[in-house]
Amino acid sequence: MKNFIVILLLLAVFQCFGQKKKKVDQKDVLIDSLTKTNSDLLVQVDSISKDQQVYYGLYTTLKEKVLLHDFDPARFPEIVDSVRASRDSTTSVLRTSLQDSLDLVTRENNMLKAKLDSMNVQAANYADKTKLVAELKDLKTLLDSKVITQAEFDEKKKLVMDKWQ
Repeated sequence: MKNFIVILLLLAVFQCFGQKKKKVDQKDVLIDSLTKTNSDLLVQVDSISKDQQVYYGLYTTLKEKVLLHDFDPARFPEIVDSVRASRDSTTSVLRTSLQDSLDLVTRENNMLKAKLDSMNVQAANYADKTKLVAELKDLKTLLDSKVITQAEFDEKKKLVMDKWQ
């Protein structure tokens, strides 16, 4: 067994010494360098194409939804400013219009509240008058059935009539 291990060890040592170090070939170095540069450039191209997709999507949206025609992307800042100015002027017109409408609705609301309050007062007065008339009828019924005297009737009638006014 020892012999076998010694033979294996000798084979391994001879094999290591038997390999000769190669001289590095300039072509291999150049190929490695170009491969690394190529992979770096591919990463940059992928990044640029992602950005380009975003900008193309923005361009397409503006062209189809806002401006309704093709435009020069170099004029993008001017277009954004004009759209912003248009939006601001529209907003101010809408704000003024909405404020006017709100004022009008508030006035109408206040008028309707006043009308409702006056109707409630009239209804309360009507209910009070109906109640007073019912009291007078009850008093008259009591007088007619001789439960109360004429003097008591006159006294109670005066109290009811004072509530009337």
